[in-house]
Amino acid sequence: MALDHEPGRVMPAGAITLGVEEELQVVGPDGGLAAHDVASGQRDFPEPLGSSCGEIHRCVLEMQTPVCGSPDEIVAALAVLRQTAAARARAQGQRVLAAALHPFSRWQAQALHEDPLHHPHYVHLLQEYGDIARSAMSFALHVHLGVGQPEWRMPVMNRLRHVLPELLALSASAPLFEGRDTGLQTWRHSLLGRYPRMGVPEVWASEADYWAHVRRLQAVGSVEQGHGLWEDLRIHHRYATLEVRVCDAVHGLDRVWLIVALLQAEVATLQAELAAGQCVPPLPRALIEDNKWRARRHGQQARLVDWHSEEPLPFAQGMARWLARLAPAAAALGFGRRLPLAMADALRQGTPADQQRRWLAETGGELPALVDRLVHETAQPLSRWLLAEPGGAA
Repeated sequence: MALDHEPGRVMPAGAITLGVEEELQVVGPDGGLAAHDVASGQRDFPEPLGSSCGEIHRCVLEMQTPVCGSPDEIVAALAVLRQTAAARARAQGQRVLAAALHPFSRWQAQALHEDPLHHPHYVHLLQEYGDIARSAMSFALHVHLGVGQPEWRMPVMNRLRHVLPELLALSASAPLFEGRDTGLQTWRHSLLGRYPRMGVPEVWASEADYWAHVRRLQAVGSVEQGHGLWEDLRIHHRYATLEVRVCDAVHGLDRVWLIVALLQAEVATLQAELAAGQCVPPLPRALIEDNKWRARRHGQQARLVDWHSEEPLPFAQGMARWLARLAPAAAALGFGRRLPLAMADALRQGTPADQQRRWLAETGGELPALVDRLVHETAQPLSRWLLAEPGGAA
């Protein structure tokens, strides 16, 4: 990921920096997933900012933002990267869209990067995990958060785990798999869960203990040298960022803005609570996994449990409590007025999965037409009402 600062740019001391990796689907004229030539696209349409790469499946184009200071910068960079990806795809008779799973393509028909000379890591994954790796043809939105004070990185991570189900519910965008409605809001984690060492991370007493665990797994060959864990949240093995990996890829930049803003405000709030000695104890993994299942199944209709009171809450009520807690940090970060507006819009629209089901019904169940709609929606700009006011006011 392109997490180096722009030349000459200085981030404020203690700033919570941001970066996003977005995995886009590449589809052919029939709407099905198509193998993309990443190298020729990079040569003919270089990124004006950020970077890109392929993935184990050749139908994936991953776009990576530079280090940013705000959700506004993230979505501005992502809009440009999506335009670049679309230009590359058009040159190869293809299109791009953002969603966690393709509505009807089958994994058995997808080309892979299997050249051991150019893609040794992917070849290792195929050898180690077989059809688990071949069939996990999913697309994610990963958010990196640079914590300004490294000594708080693990205490923040232990408590950032608590909001993973809420983030998954807001991003859920995988209701369909191989032409069938799964009955879930996101089937993506049903595919990823077949890998070992996945899901919500444990509570760690210290960052040193975390890295000792990673090194132990590397020493016995369970994790490749130079690589880290694949859990829903991790400390990145090269960038030392907190990487939130739970989110589905989503078509709307408004939803990306909301997710990134919530995360930046949550980390800022956790740091303030830690400094004041007011942080709640980290929850056990099993309780967060229970809420994660509710989010996978029901999305924004889920009643997620407030485990401190053992109270299942309607999603909108839980979001209202979360926003009230984040309000001081959101104001300080410059989006205090826009964050509640973005949340209200998300609650009104429903999940990206809800939107897919509505659009599919409008087409009379025509799956290629749903793909067309997702391509169209992925190309849309950020809503004007979410744009920062002059001078950065929010």
